[in-house]
Amino acid sequence: AVVSTQSTGGERPFVGKIVAMWQDNLGEMMVTMCWFYRPADLENIRGPYGAHELYLTKHTDDNSVATIQGKVYVLSYPEYCRYYSYLVAGARGTRAPKIVPDVHQWREEVVPVRGVHRDSIYFCRGVYDFRLRRTLKQQLYYTKYL
Repeated sequence: AVVSTQSTGGERPFVGKIVAMWQDNLGEMMVTMCWFYRPADLENIRGPYGAHELYLTKHTDDNSVATIQGKVYVLSYPEYCRYYSYLVAGARGTRAPKIVPDVHQWREEVVPVRGVHRDSIYFCRGVYDFRLRRTLKQQLYYTKYL
């Protein structure tokens, strides 16, 4: 599950993926989260980039479950394009082009079908390595890491 945690001030929320959940010595529920970063927060990422674009990182840390605001969806870039085409076709009252598979053929547990606000849907184009300060060459067309 991908979740959004509280940010300070009026900033956009931080987005991370829950990797583990446990109870600490004081009885508080905790989660280990793997963080996504926005391109504007990273070095050596050139624009233009999408408003909802994220990069997966290997940065993890532990947080209280109380910091979780809610669920968001992080799709691969091809899935995001298909989903956006589906939304545009629905808004026009037409069917999505035949090149776009039916939304029910996608990963139903990850891809939102209805009733999800657009601000809760992001896409991940790649993995960012902080040590190398660049994106890794592998692409996230396989989405088991999202």
